Amino acid sequence: MTTIKILSGINWLLTGVYGAFVVWALLQKANPANDAGGGEQEAALKGIGVFLLLGLAGLNWLPHLWTKIVALLVVVLLLLLIYFISTN
Repeated sequence: MTTIKILSGINWLLTGVYGAFVVWALLQKANPANDAGGGEQEAALKGIGVFLLLGLAGLNWLPHLWTKIVALLVVVLLLLLIYFISTN
């Protein structure tokens, strides 16, 4: 039982970090330097970010261990993707 609590705490912490990135992205203005399709792509990526955040929260609320492991893997991959995009 303690493994699930520890895993859940780590998941919520990392999900909160990802949620902060999503909120930051939602508060940014659209880039006027984008071409005609860039604005729609930016809005779609923001929507996908919110959808993934809700999915992570849903996986964390389920009582099964495998859902918490899946949520942990997904949030770690998302944070690594954000790190990779921001550094390159």
